[in-house]
Amino acid sequence: MDKFIKNIKAFKDVKNSIYYKLRHEFLYHSNKIEGSTFTTESLALLLDKNVVEGKHTLDDIQETVNSSYVFDYIIETIGKKLDMKYIKYLHSMLKHNTTDYERGFSGVFKKIPNTILGTNLKLAPPYEVEYKLENLISWYYENNEINLDIIAKFHFIFETIHPFQDGNGRVERFLILKQLLENNLPLFIISWDTEDLYRNALSKCSKKNYKPLVEYLNSLDDFKEVNRPLWDF
Repeated sequence: MDKFIKNIKAFKDVKNSIYYKLRHEFLYHSNKIEGSTFTTESLALLLDKNVVEGKHTLDDIQETVNSSYVFDYIIETIGKKLDMKYIKYLHSMLKHNTTDYERGFSGVFKKIPNTILGTNLKLAPPYEVEYKLENLISWYYENNEINLDIIAKFHFIFETIHPFQDGNGRVERFLILKQLLENNLPLFIISWDTEDLYRNALSKCSKKNYKPLVEYLNSLDDFKEVNRPLWDF
């Protein structure tokens, strides 16, 4: 087992450890990209003290709490192969007890055509989701060596499938986290302050060109290198 993974698993119950730092940074940025109003300080209070500070919608609070459970599950299941059941489970955890849960959208593939605002991406219609997602997963595991190019391609195709009614971006960023960790690659956290660069990179990708997304990811700091003193000893 990779030393970084071994240590974050070992330090899950140790306050202020590398586990807590990774969870906080990942959730803060991923949730803020989707409009969460939690600051880095109020998120820390929620995750560490179960205290809600500031004004937030009930869905924002619930999804933020849920996302911490999804993060824990991702770390617990490093090495477990992806399949459609696994991906649906991530979504059901994320959306549990939210408005989407009440609408019957939690953990189920979309039933209504959707779109990504601000992009011209053509998304898969509901009836194509299972077929295309199954093909994507099969293709992913046909690769003998998973590198950043493969992960970028997976990410872009997942985005064009957009399998759920809502929550696709968060689920896919959790999948990137899992993929980077499992393949001992630099650990890039897509940050909310580079959101425009991230979306611009996605818009420049195509079925034959994923270089813009690879270049964007490589422009980010490697979390493992920046925080090496916390885990490499």
